[in-house]
Amino acid sequence: RPDRAVAQNERTGALYRESYALETKRDYAAALALVREARSAGGATYFAALRTGWLTYLQGDYAASVAGYTEAVAAEPKAIEPKLGLTLPLLAQRNWRELERACSAVLAIDPRNATVLARMGMAQYNAGNFAGAEGVYRGLTEDYPADLDYKTGLGWALQKLGKKGEARTWFQAVLS
Repeated sequence: RPDRAVAQNERTGALYRESYALETKRDYAAALALVREARSAGGATYFAALRTGWLTYLQGDYAASVAGYTEAVAAEPKAIEPKLGLTLPLLAQRNWRELERACSAVLAIDPRNATVLARMGMAQYNAGNFAGAEGVYRGLTEDYPADLDYKTGLGWALQKLGKKGEARTWFQAVLS
């Protein structure tokens, strides 16, 4: 029935619009409730899962966020956005091994994604893979020579690898 489908789409759209309005007011629980309502009314599964991942991340419910983003990845396995989103709660949880895996999934599609490369460098550094972190941060400093975070990351990775002279050079570059 076309009329029913149109009405359903209008209702789902209204729920999502209101969810965004509530998000801007930082009422994440109410925004999430509307996403769940839209989903139960037949709203897009992928989008609902993606939005659930985001809103639960904003609430600090990182396990639910991982579940939402993981569901979105399963629904759209070639998409970058849910894989990128998944890195947020993993970073917040300091789950370095899983963060590395999530970053690798994005980098398999988009190998020069600076956001994910930076998160990969952080994951490798915190997991004790200083040589891996050095390589990631070195590449980032070549692509973004003015970015102080990347230079600092490289300096710390070099420091941990015992390359103190080279680390000092990078730290001095940051200070200057």
